[in-house]
Amino acid sequence: MPFYYVDTSALVKRYHTESGSERIDQLFSDPTSTFLAANIALTEITSALDRKVQESLLTRDALNTVLAAIARDLLEDFWLIEIERAHILRSQVLILRHHLRALDALHLSVLLSLQDLAPVLVSADQKLLEAARLERFTVLDPTL
Repeated sequence: MPFYYVDTSALVKRYHTESGSERIDQLFSDPTSTFLAANIALTEITSALDRKVQESLLTRDALNTVLAAIARDLLEDFWLIEIERAHILRSQVLILRHHLRALDALHLSVLLSLQDLAPVLVSADQKLLEAARLERFTVLDPTL
């Protein structure tokens, strides 16, 4: 069974149609796939979708509906990984090694803690994808 670690840049494509949404839908339609995400995903996706409301790309009512669906999906369809002290400490090293933003470093730190599962990183963030490649992970950019 394939494992996919889905970051927020990819997850948002499941709930808001944009470049890469079709590929994300294909991944989620495979019943043999297992999806992993850090527990910060709900906070991050709320922020990303709120930005779309501020940019008039999404209505407030649609946001509320989508957030309810996301919360349900994350609880039912994902293995949610709790951010731990070790993830935070490792993220500092990853920031300095790969020059990542803080939350991207946390995602990569969580991904590294799951490496025995050989998860594929699903992300549209080029800097995070490159850092994961350098850490020897298989990556998937849904926009390609």
